[in-house]
Amino acid sequence: MFDPSDLSFFQLLQLSDSALPIGSMAHSFGVEALVFDGEIEEGAETCAISMAAYLDDLLCEGLLVDAVCCREAHARGIDRTQVCDLNEYMSALRLARESREASLTMGRRFVALAASLHSDSALLELTRLEELHHVVAFGYTCGVLTIDADLTVGSFLHQATLNIISAAQRLVQLGQSRANQIAWNLKPAIARTVHQSRGFPLSEVICFAHVADMACMRHPCLPTRLFVS
Repeated sequence: MFDPSDLSFFQLLQLSDSALPIGSMAHSFGVEALVFDGEIEEGAETCAISMAAYLDDLLCEGLLVDAVCCREAHARGIDRTQVCDLNEYMSALRLARESREASLTMGRRFVALAASLHSDSALLELTRLEELHHVVAFGYTCGVLTIDADLTVGSFLHQATLNIISAAQRLVQLGQSRANQIAWNLKPAIARTVHQSRGFPLSEVICFAHVADMACMRHPCLPTRLFVS
């Protein structure tokens, strides 16, 4: 039964809000390049189908890696142990420079905000790291706040998919109703990825998100760009 005196739920709602001021609205996460190349179609009917398929694939690959990393960072947040190796691992997996830098920038901004909202020595220590990916910062912070692990992972995935859908809305004919339908229909896929991330060692995760990675690599070469990445 939900306990309204448990503040962790409300803290999670705020930290997982896609409107959190950490710069996520400035990034398309490769979608802009996919639209330019025609891999995500621009038509009112077809773009919704393309986006739904792309996000479902992403939840099976790149976002699964994020889910496993988020869960590991969450465990370390509870134990107050270091995350340097997690950041190095995520940097190695972020092949495209833009997506890697975007993740690091958002991570630094996230933990700076979290540390200002919640006074804790572990979060303050995190702000001093040279490298800090968003997924690591999110998972660790939620661990420090003793938020449920599954809720933490699910919220991160939900936020990530909403950010991508939001970027698509500014690039193609994707209205509010269709965007919300895509987000609604993705809930089972998000739940599946959360379930898959349980008991999954990060070292055993295999990621072949070539469509997203190549799109992020092509993005700097686009003739015109609306997004930073």
